[in-house]
Amino acid sequence: WWSRPIATLPAPGDRKATSKELAAYFSPLWGGLLTAIAMFLIFLFADEADPHAKLSIQSIAISPSTATYHVDVLVRNPSSRYSIYYDDRDASVRFGHVNVAVFKMIRERSYRDHTAFSLAFDAGEVINGTDVELHIKLRGMHERYIDYDEAGHFDITCHIRSKENIEKINCHSGFTHMRMLLFASSVTVSNANTNTSTADWRVGLVAKSPVTRCKISLHTSKSRLLRGDHEVVSGSAPWLDGFGQFFTSDNTYEPATSVDFKGVEMPGVVGDLVRGYKVEIAIAVKADGEHVFLIVLCGDLPVKLTADPKGNVIGSLLGNMKRCEYVVGDNLNIHV
Repeated sequence: WWSRPIATLPAPGDRKATSKELAAYFSPLWGGLLTAIAMFLIFLFADEADPHAKLSIQSIAISPSTATYHVDVLVRNPSSRYSIYYDDRDASVRFGHVNVAVFKMIRERSYRDHTAFSLAFDAGEVINGTDVELHIKLRGMHERYIDYDEAGHFDITCHIRSKENIEKINCHSGFTHMRMLLFASSVTVSNANTNTSTADWRVGLVAKSPVTRCKISLHTSKSRLLRGDHEVVSGSAPWLDGFGQFFTSDNTYEPATSVDFKGVEMPGVVGDLVRGYKVEIAIAVKADGEHVFLIVLCGDLPVKLTADPKGNVIGSLLGNMKRCEYVVGDNLNIHV
């Protein structure tokens, strides 16, 4: 309606239009323009809504026999434009100063504006669970009106002073936008037995873009395995690589690339849970026509060592995938 004039101006050779006639003639246009600006600002305000999800820990329990913590959490959902995914396959938990293995996450029930979930994870080096920080990262999505949807994760931090005074546990959260998520999906230890001191390690990586669903390919250039700040060994050429072979990253948990480390000194004995290992990888990424270089760090990888009846030692990643951090670089040089 605003595109049709509500007044007619005099003919050019008749007389000059008055200011009131001009105002009446152009009022639909100005009204439509102001309406469009108002709608834009409303949608922009909705896009910038606070992503903070309020959390409260309902209970904390530990199973001494398995050294496993069980935590029940109630989440007051953030803005309706944000979604949280409660999936133990790509959740990340840091308890104290160690990234621990997540065994199970269950979304128990949902209300209109609240969600309850339970979490079971390895206790790591923290047994008493007092005066320690619990960090949880959950995959998230931000649906936007003005721009493209944003993929990322919710960072949740809870300071646990005592397991008894649950009401005094303070938690806060925030949303971090990340176009792509990287995970250490597997660690395999092979070519070792109880009589040797070295073994071969293989670390698999998974790339995901859960919201934008961009197609990603990876090419590993350099890699190294570290324990603490000490380099154990440099990596060899990738065993499995998807460079040049696109895949829709939301539909796979298979390794997008893997790196091999030969002759790794065995850190423990059979039955040990080995901690403190991290992998640093320089990766070239091709995604939807863009090329970037990433320096990826997958830290605190817990590896369980076991032996078969023949004495062959094997190792595997404890728990589910481990989230990796990365920075965008100008080249594929690794520096620590």
